[in-house]
Amino acid sequence: MQRNRNIRKVIQPPNAVVHTTNIQRKTTSRNFEKISHIQAPKADLSKSISVVNSEQPMPSKIKYSTIQNKFKDKTIYIIGGGPSLENFDFNKLAGHVTIAINKAIIFHNIADVLYWTDTRFYTWYKNEVDNYKGLKFSLTAGSQYTDDVNILKKGKVYGLETDPQTLAHGNNSGYAAINLAYHLGAKRIILLGFDMGSNSANTHFHDGYPARAAPNSMYEEKFIPGFNQLNLELKDSGVTILNASPTSKLRVFPKITIEQALSFR
Repeated sequence: MQRNRNIRKVIQPPNAVVHTTNIQRKTTSRNFEKISHIQAPKADLSKSISVVNSEQPMPSKIKYSTIQNKFKDKTIYIIGGGPSLENFDFNKLAGHVTIAINKAIIFHNIADVLYWTDTRFYTWYKNEVDNYKGLKFSLTAGSQYTDDVNILKKGKVYGLETDPQTLAHGNNSGYAAINLAYHLGAKRIILLGFDMGSNSANTHFHDGYPARAAPNSMYEEKFIPGFNQLNLELKDSGVTILNASPTSKLRVFPKITIEQALSFR
């Protein structure tokens, strides 16, 4: 016996789904012009498309600054980024002359001087740099720099540059900052956070940068060897460097504790 199956087809409109996105969809007309397979589509050649870079072009001529001997015969503390400064109380540096390298300025924004080499640092932390009121120095020009950024000449790789417009760079910002301290008149230079490599957990005392950190092999092969020549030339100039980075691989300068370092003026 067959059952009479009466099946009713019920058609309901689909439920509306709301998509949250930051991408705006463009409504496109679907009216197409039929063209022959041997007919090329018409093109309006009277219109030109201009492409504009987001960054303004570099000035054709760079105006280099001259470093003034502002801290003559002072002890200058240079703040690097090594993990040995993790949990360090930067308030202890109040009253001392300090140079902050790169992101260290965020943790010690009352530093007397800010130095960076890589223009990407300025791009990443433009607001912090622009709001900083101390002296600003860089070894590379940038199209977005404000007028208070002092541009210096890139000198020889290793050793000491005595021209007050020029820095020896040693392929790293810490090296160049030492030459900067020399120009500023330092009699004694104290290195903080100059670990010259990462520990097993961290590359910096802060959370690092958007770019990949330099590997330990680069420190060992390109960064550390050049400090020998810098040390020799600084000694001839009567400048002493002390390394207050307890886990530092940079052994050319005498090591002291941070407590000893803070006793100098």
